[in-house]
Amino acid sequence: MFDTLINDVRYALRTLLARPGFSVAVVLTLALGIGANALVFSLIDGLFLKALPYRDDASLIDLSNRYALSGPQRAGVSIPDYIDRRDGVPALSGIALYTGASLNLSTEAGPQRLQALRATPSLFPTLGVDAALGRTFSEDEATIGNDKVIVLGNALWRNGFNADLDIVGRDLRIDGEKWRVVGVMPEDFMFPNRDFQLFVPFAFTEEQRGDRQRGHEFSGSVARLAPGADLAQVQAQCDAIIRRNAERIGAMGADGAGFRSFIESSGFTVSAQPLRSILAGEQAGTLLLLQGAVGLVLLIVCANIANLLLTRFSSRRKEISVRAALGAGRRRIARQLFLETAVLALLGGATGLVIAMGGARLVADSGLVPNWVEVGLNWRTIGFGFGLSMIAALMFGVLPIFSAVGSTSRLALREGGRFGGGGRAANRTRKVLVVVQLALAVTLLAGSGLMLRSFAKVLGEAPGFDSGGLLTAALTLPASRYAEGPAQIRGFEHILESVRRLPGIESVALSTQLPFDGRDGGASYRIAGRDDAGAPPHGHVLNVDPDYFNALRIPLLRGRAFSRADWDNAAKVVIIDEAFERKQFPAGDAIGSQLDMGRPSAPDLYTIIGVVGNAKYADLSAENREETYYFNFAETPTDSAMLTLRSTIPPAALVEPLRNAIHAVDVDLPLFDVKTMQERIDLSLSGRRVPMQLLGVFALIAMVLAGIGIYGVLAFAVTQRTGEFGVRMAIGADASRIRQHVISDGAILIGSGLGLGLIGAIALGLVLRSQLFGVGSIDPPSLALVVLLLGAIAFIACWLPARRAAATDPIDALRNE
Repeated sequence: MFDTLINDVRYALRTLLARPGFSVAVVLTLALGIGANALVFSLIDGLFLKALPYRDDASLIDLSNRYALSGPQRAGVSIPDYIDRRDGVPALSGIALYTGASLNLSTEAGPQRLQALRATPSLFPTLGVDAALGRTFSEDEATIGNDKVIVLGNALWRNGFNADLDIVGRDLRIDGEKWRVVGVMPEDFMFPNRDFQLFVPFAFTEEQRGDRQRGHEFSGSVARLAPGADLAQVQAQCDAIIRRNAERIGAMGADGAGFRSFIESSGFTVSAQPLRSILAGEQAGTLLLLQGAVGLVLLIVCANIANLLLTRFSSRRKEISVRAALGAGRRRIARQLFLETAVLALLGGATGLVIAMGGARLVADSGLVPNWVEVGLNWRTIGFGFGLSMIAALMFGVLPIFSAVGSTSRLALREGGRFGGGGRAANRTRKVLVVVQLALAVTLLAGSGLMLRSFAKVLGEAPGFDSGGLLTAALTLPASRYAEGPAQIRGFEHILESVRRLPGIESVALSTQLPFDGRDGGASYRIAGRDDAGAPPHGHVLNVDPDYFNALRIPLLRGRAFSRADWDNAAKVVIIDEAFERKQFPAGDAIGSQLDMGRPSAPDLYTIIGVVGNAKYADLSAENREETYYFNFAETPTDSAMLTLRSTIPPAALVEPLRNAIHAVDVDLPLFDVKTMQERIDLSLSGRRVPMQLLGVFALIAMVLAGIGIYGVLAFAVTQRTGEFGVRMAIGADASRIRQHVISDGAILIGSGLGLGLIGAIALGLVLRSQLFGVGSIDPPSLALVVLLLGAIAFIACWLPARRAAATDPIDALRNE
């Protein structure tokens, strides 16, 4: 039995090598389908299937605050919230609090900005990860004055310190102070992504632990479920803490009553979700869509190869019949033919995995998946690729093999050397397969057209400011020298003065955020003098200097912008955008009104001095955007800020002069996150652009294969009917009649494929509805363009065989017949 199988494999290889053109065509066609599927699967595997670099990662959850009735559905966590849940939720075996921080490392080559994660010492035990070198920080190091210790990320240790094994115990100069390295994390460790290069203790002051800090939700929280516990228990225990706090604090005077009212009216609760779902983001739907698209591509590939095999096996009818006459049973012949298809499938799978590997390198940095995902081939992807290859072999091999073994009759022997078409059943099968290819190609191309039209609509959206000629960058002042507000203001003033002296500068602005910088700061507010019941409204908020609106060219609609006097006097004034005014002041009487950012017992009033145009800060396609309000930067200073420069020279040419201008003020200040404003907008669109591009590539493959399929079937039919055409022409049919006859046969196939494809396109449009912007799920212009494009390609595929048929010489045709 084994020897027979080996002989059959050898025979299959000899047969395939005897027709290298056919074999290469099948292998490359299949490689496209397998490669596309393996590429998308590798993304899904890295995001959802591969274990996270933590112990028992399925037990890890993300705990965030949530405002069910108003405000964000997923907010940060305050320090008092964390302490409550650490001490009062028995369903958790561990919990940690963390927040981002920018630190400036002084080196011989100059200052280097480091992205740090400030975390409670419980982070590493909660995740179940130990240091690769040294240790992580201890509880007593998470206290003010004792917290100058760091744990290096593995990448920073390797790239910044040449993987120095003696790094533990060394002092580094960070933010002008000594920090001691106590450990290095393992190579595969990341949390919550690979942006963070080192880890430092999160130390709390007594003030930060108090009830007045509730609402200062600037941190994230990760926890581990206790054995036997589930998310519902965590939710219930956290909600019980919230109710107890509302009752306790609600009895503490007017402020407490206000707190209780806010908790009840906003629907304040906790959101407990698996950690992986938070780390994965919102890409699940996109990846499933792409996996469906490549699945359709594979079906088209299988239909195309099935047609090739029908033609190939038809040409071998005499050989197959001879083997049957010599005693080979149908089962043996079928096994032989399946071995040939299996060899082709395995070669196509191997080639497809190579294609997937190359594609993974291109997609890895595209923004389609988070940066912590390791995209590439592993045993799951390789197994998926080869497994899919064998499934494909069954899909494209069964019909041709049944057709071939069913024709092992004496008829084939009597036909001599002339090969047949495999009979009417085989011809019908070929036509059905072509219709299927064309229908699937229409579906994919229509989906790609919808995504393209939607993307074009997004690109056409005005951001509310002029992004041309803008260079942006981030700065963080060292806390050791700029600890208090006045020092921070003076430091930024000196920086602005230095930058303004650069040639070509029109304006320089300072702000806590920028459009499309990846952050989304917000806060609740109240309109002074209004006795509004229920939860206070929530808006997007940032602090800006007097030149901000001028630099970004955000139009001033009413009132005035911030002035130099506002900056010098730290004036408590605020500017709102048009969306804010429409929502809160529909009569247009906002100027002079006040926002109350304080408590009932201690109002904190800011006078509205102006109304500016709406600017989009996170998503160009946002239709129902949140209102935005702007505070005077000098009144609420911070140690971190974004710089925006508008100049008359190309922004790229300003990078080094800008860096030098910063260092002229403080040599220890690194400049980071340097991008043009247009680059920020482009990055924000990667979640739409990359899927659209991939879907377009898949649709192009489908279109080409469908055209090849139509041409192949009609060309084969013309070859089979050469004698018939010779007879027709001999009795009076001219070339145009023959050409018309072939084209009409093709037109039936094309019409059937386009009709079925339109039904599929409508169904796909409904699936894509949530990802579209500015276009409906049924878009007549897109469908019309798809029909015209594929119809034209299909007509060309029909015309070529028709022209060949019309050129038939009746004498030669009859002689061959």
